[in-house]
Amino acid sequence: MKLGAFSVSLSVENLSVSKKFYENLGFSVFGGSMSQNYLIMKNKDCLIGLFQGMFQGNILTFNPG
Repeated sequence: MKLGAFSVSLSVENLSVSKKFYENLGFSVFGGSMSQNYLIMKNKDCLIGLFQGMFQGNILTFNPG
């Protein structure tokens, strides 16, 4: 049974440092832009969003189907 997709949005203090950290874990930039203070990063089927100064705390979203 395929449940759907989870997405994780992380509120980060320093987008550049966070980008380098996740690149070391095998992620690469999939979307977003440094100039807009957010990046979407992908490692195989796993996506994470890195957001600097957009919201407080981290967000886990479930998209059914």
